Amino acid sequence: MKDQERDTFFVGYLDMPAALRRFYTPLTILLFGVSGLIGFGIASMQSSTGAASWQTESSETLSGLLMVDPYPVLHRLDPANPDQVESILLVNQGKFSAEAYARPYHNRMVSVTGFPITRGGWTMLEVTAADSIFEDQSGKSAADVEIEKNVTAKSLGVVTLNGEIADSKCFLGVMKPGEGSVHKACAEVCLIGGIPSMLVVRDGDGRKYGYILTLPDGSSASTALSGRAADKVGVTGELMQKGDLIYIKISPDGLRG
Repeated sequence: MKDQERDTFFVGYLDMPAALRRFYTPLTILLFGVSGLIGFGIASMQSSTGAASWQTESSETLSGLLMVDPYPVLHRLDPANPDQVESILLVNQGKFSAEAYARPYHNRMVSVTGFPITRGGWTMLEVTAADSIFEDQSGKSAADVEIEKNVTAKSLGVVTLNGEIADSKCFLGVMKPGEGSVHKACAEVCLIGGIPSMLVVRDGDGRKYGYILTLPDGSSASTALSGRAADKVGVTGELMQKGDLIYIKISPDGLRG
């Protein structure tokens, strides 16, 4: 064999010939660089999952008026604005409603210990046991009276909105993303477990807003909507406000898509 042929002929158990090494070394570096740039480009095109958080390291204890129907909610005076009520959704660990723990304290002043879940001004508290909720024995205060005055349901008229059916727990921060087809199976199980159902709506600037969904009689819509999780739908119904939460009471024929 000629020397030139030996210099370019590759044998697996021998060192790579110099001529081949000079060609493949820069080629390999180039391919790694191009792959990195492609990966960065694809990642940069992905939409943000939103500014959401789930605090699992330490719990918080919040106090206020607990109401259970259609979903467990703790109403308290907003620390940042004491003239307004902040309404905090309560959920259980995993994919379950907190109703079993909350029902005995319906319409009572209580303290609730749990792990905060937050997104875009929303706050949710994940409770972990029956003793996460305990009644306030100090008697009714002026603040308690103010809370009661501000949690009466108010009708805001009939609306028609287009959005996506989601489970509020994952959307507000437990999962990223907590919406879309990739999250469908998880959302279905959460809704079956009684996690408050939500219609996620985008405005013209792409910002996302959530509306809590109920059946026409004002009861929980979660189980009934579980099969529609992650679906794009149109919803017509009465817009209701209780505390600072906005609900849509779905009309009998108000779900389309």
